[in-house]
Amino acid sequence: MTARHLIRPEERRRPQPTDAELGEGSLSVVVPVYGSARILPLLHERLSTVLKSMNCPYEIIFVDDCGPGETWSVLKDLSARDPAVVAVQLMKNVGQSSATLCGLAHARGSTLITMDDDLQHLPETLPGLVQALNDDTDVVMGVPERPRHSWFRRLGSDAIHHLNALMLGRDSDLRFSSLRVMRREVAQALLGMSTLNPALGMLIDTVTHRIVNVQVAHADRHEGRSGYTLRKLLSMTMSNLVGQSMLPLRFLALIGGLGIVLSVVFTIVLLLRYFLGGIGVPGWTSTVLLILFLSGFNFFAFAVLGEYVLRILQQSNHTPQYTVRDLRQAQCGQQSERST
Repeated sequence: MTARHLIRPEERRRPQPTDAELGEGSLSVVVPVYGSARILPLLHERLSTVLKSMNCPYEIIFVDDCGPGETWSVLKDLSARDPAVVAVQLMKNVGQSSATLCGLAHARGSTLITMDDDLQHLPETLPGLVQALNDDTDVVMGVPERPRHSWFRRLGSDAIHHLNALMLGRDSDLRFSSLRVMRREVAQALLGMSTLNPALGMLIDTVTHRIVNVQVAHADRHEGRSGYTLRKLLSMTMSNLVGQSMLPLRFLALIGGLGIVLSVVFTIVLLLRYFLGGIGVPGWTSTVLLILFLSGFNFFAFAVLGEYVLRILQQSNHTPQYTVRDLRQAQCGQQSERST
């Protein structure tokens, strides 16, 4: 049976009601999928082998983010053959972070794992990451020992990392990654946030500071190339700056404040020159002073207004992060609908 449903905006900020949870010690692996139809069977096979070896209840949630190719056909076939597979198809491409949040909303495990679909994140590293999630840790980030990304992607990732460290005031040694193991409570907190363009690493940091890095092996891509183009990297950087930090606004406020101070100093200099007869052009002094004052006050005013607008938007934004078009899960050999 095909499940077709829309997620209303007011529902997207809390975990979607699902079947009974899988139980204590269970795992949910969330994989946002974009244009990787040819390697999905291999990814599923390796994931299943690893998860079965861990001797705990598990599920694998694939979220089709409307990429090119026959991704949905492959996912429907996997969900029909394996009861542990949940396949979710989105209405449109929403990006990796929002697709990941969609998968987290449908997860039923007590421990949740997120990873990429290109097999650069090795399924065989999952047991070690899960083991690192101890009583003093809420999130484990798997960071590559030797990243296999292109130099361009590494450069962009390093730039975003340093920006994150600057804006969050965090230790620069802590790195964010899409290979994560987290407690269910962290995922529920993420789903409760109203953020249209989420940056998951930074959002996780607002939920908990009990985050650790674990080095893992990193493989070459099996096929294709990274979807992180220059435009997407710039878009992600702007999303991090504007959506999760007040730093740009406060920087503008600082410029405005400095402009006001400098304009006062320059005013004194111009007035001294004027009264001493050093300025012979009528109206020049007053024009320059007006420009200086207005420029400084404009920077300051825009920064203050922008801060208010940003906070209002963060509270009142009800635009849905994603809309589910179809959801498939096999139970006892039959295709079934998961309620939402």
